[in-house]
Amino acid sequence: MRKPPAATAAVFVVTAIPSLLQFALPSLETSLRRDPARIADGEWWRLGTSILVQGGGPVGAAFNLASLLVLGAVAERALGPARWLACYLAGAAAGQVAGTWLGLVDAGNSIGVCGLAGGLTVAFTLGRADRFAASLAACYVVILVGGLFPGTGVLIATVVVGAAGVQLVVHRDRLPRAVFPAIVLAAGLALAALSDLHGPAVLGGAAMAGVLAGAGSR
Repeated sequence: MRKPPAATAAVFVVTAIPSLLQFALPSLETSLRRDPARIADGEWWRLGTSILVQGGGPVGAAFNLASLLVLGAVAERALGPARWLACYLAGAAAGQVAGTWLGLVDAGNSIGVCGLAGGLTVAFTLGRADRFAASLAACYVVILVGGLFPGTGVLIATVVVGAAGVQLVVHRDRLPRAVFPAIVLAAGLALAALSDLHGPAVLGGAAMAGVLAGAGSR
């Protein structure tokens, strides 16, 4: 029998409690979110607490928590709990650095999930993850790209792009293996080039997985 995804479950619970509590206590999100000005004034702990609350309202919170649970469980099966945590934290760290540099006041655990998507992509390239895991990571980053559209068009774009991403999962066995890592890498670079903190988060998770794979082969 497979071991239960302990790392995923633990991080999910630690994240879900304040993420849900913030809707009863609105000041909680404000107190914990990433705020570059306050961080510069010494509130450095916001770099950690801002991934425990959500800045995208109920819909954003639901998406982030569901992504953590689903993609997290799949990633932990491929990476193992230690590598899972390393990729999650690497993605979160890269995203926080980018968000702070760009002056973005926000919150959310999506940057950690991006790290898992990047880590899964490297694991798949090395033959340590299956097509389902790789296609799920590709689907996730494609949905993030849909969020780049401005204004009211973001919802429509996310739905349309998300539907296209789902096709990657449904038809994963018909697609060349190179499609999945190519999509994740391209999305990560595109997001980074467009000053979206999710791009560095994806690349940070991939870099961490690559470093760990290299260290493990010695």
